[in-house]
Amino acid sequence: MSGAPNGAEMRSFLFLQGPTSRAFRDLGQALAARGHKVLKVNFCPGDWLFWHGRDTTMYLGARDRWPDRLRALIRERGVTDIIYFADRFPYHKAAQSVAQEEGVRCVSMEYGYLRPDWLILEEGGQSTYSHVPADPAAFRKAAAALDPVDEHVLYSGTRFEEEFSEASFHLSNGFLGWLTPRYRPNRYYPVLIEFPAYIPRFIRRARNEKEAEARVRAFQAEPKTRFLVPMQMQSDYQLRDNAPAGFQEGFIRQVMTSFRDHAPADAELIFKLHPMDQGLERWERRVPRMAREIGIADRCHFLDGGDLGALFGLAAGCVVINSTMGLISLRRGVPTKAMGIAIYDIEGMTHGGPLDSFWTAPQAPDRSLVRAFVRAIAHGIHVRGTIYGDEGRAAFVQNAIERLESDRLNRHGLYDPRPPRLDKAEAIGVRVDWPMRRKKAS
Repeated sequence: MSGAPNGAEMRSFLFLQGPTSRAFRDLGQALAARGHKVLKVNFCPGDWLFWHGRDTTMYLGARDRWPDRLRALIRERGVTDIIYFADRFPYHKAAQSVAQEEGVRCVSMEYGYLRPDWLILEEGGQSTYSHVPADPAAFRKAAAALDPVDEHVLYSGTRFEEEFSEASFHLSNGFLGWLTPRYRPNRYYPVLIEFPAYIPRFIRRARNEKEAEARVRAFQAEPKTRFLVPMQMQSDYQLRDNAPAGFQEGFIRQVMTSFRDHAPADAELIFKLHPMDQGLERWERRVPRMAREIGIADRCHFLDGGDLGALFGLAAGCVVINSTMGLISLRRGVPTKAMGIAIYDIEGMTHGGPLDSFWTAPQAPDRSLVRAFVRAIAHGIHVRGTIYGDEGRAAFVQNAIERLESDRLNRHGLYDPRPPRLDKAEAIGVRVDWPMRRKKAS
């Protein structure tokens, strides 16, 4: 291979589905300008909207034929790296299997655990499929050799750009889906149902926000033992593929039942709806109804809004599935119990005992370990930048190139060859789909 700029080995990058912005296009064109081979595969009209031209190709085949087409592309172009956004997207899950067979590196991009202007570039995937170690010593060792992290917000995009881009992507697929009739994204809700639902949802949210703020002020005026439960979006792949099936409702019922049976009689539960919830599940009705059925209606609150900082300030503990809210909770020193698979679910950080013990003896996080964890993952699997906003996107491209041209994507020892959370995921009922595990079992 001929040398790329700065002596980096020339690589062949294959981009799959990316975020709803020009981030992948800008990154791909910058890599091509440095001498690397670059090709983008589009699957749907929304993909074409953000990157089209001679350096792209459209896959129009059936989803079950995609692995064969991907193998052909890998061999035809000598692909060294496959890059995708959201590791549990069905076409990306298939790509991980093929890549392992072909000896190709998978680069999984995601929104950062450190918000708002950090993005993840991690080998393989996130959560269950993350190669980040689960041993606390790995984070302490890495952090000891690293500089402190500057977490001041450097870049920001506009909410309008994000919402417009998301709507453009999904609505183009909804209205122009006939152009790619075999495309199967495995969406939780049909696009033409999900996006119109946001209109009444945001109308309700504007009304509910004032009520939520008033209730938070009332909580602050009357100190009690209260536990916070931040909810996730029902359609979130991190929820759907890193927690037991049907676990949002199952999670709520499990938390309520355990709270009823084991929490102090004067303690209270606060469920907080995800701010971007589509409104299709009508949790504002279902959660109170479940509380009545389980017998804790007088001790259970549901909020659609309210200041998270204030809520964490009054919480005796926080229960999550695997939301980034769990890491925010830990960084605020709040005892936290994670019920799904999350990379911050580390011994010494989260509550290690069963949920039933959390209500009376919640384990406080080791602040020094939390700091080490944050420093290690900031340097080890994150790059600075944003998906939206010209300045932040340019920063992401510049920072990502240096990472992508190196031999090791996960840095500072934050790489375990076998994702260390696979066994735990299976133990709690998550369907594990990791190709090397299947090969070993057979």
